[in-house]
Amino acid sequence: MPTDYIRNGVLYVTENYLCFESSKSGSSKRNKVIKLTEITDIQKYKVLSVLPGSGMGIAVSTPSTQKPLVFGAMVHRDEAFETIFNQYVKITSAASNSES
Repeated sequence: MPTDYIRNGVLYVTENYLCFESSKSGSSKRNKVIKLTEITDIQKYKVLSVLPGSGMGIAVSTPSTQKPLVFGAMVHRDEAFETIFNQYVKITSAASNSES
C-alpha cells in the first residue's frame, strides 16, 4: 500500500480531531489536522516489515488524501491506536445518532 509517511513529531487526539505537530523547525507544512468524522479507515501499520518489533505506525485514510497518512516510529503504537479508534467510534456514533 503506497503511503505518505510522517514522523518526527507529536500526535494529539482531541474530542473531534487528530492532530500532528512536526518537531522539525520550519516544517509547518507537515503539520496535519484531521477531523475524526472524515476518517474513512484507520489501521495499525508496520512500516518496516524486515525489522521485527520496529517501524510501528498508524495508517489513516480520508477522502482528501490520495494515499493513507502513516504516522510512524511510534513507541506506544497500540495504546495510541486504541485511543484514536475509541474516540473515532464515539464521535461517529454521536454524529450518526444526531442525524437520526
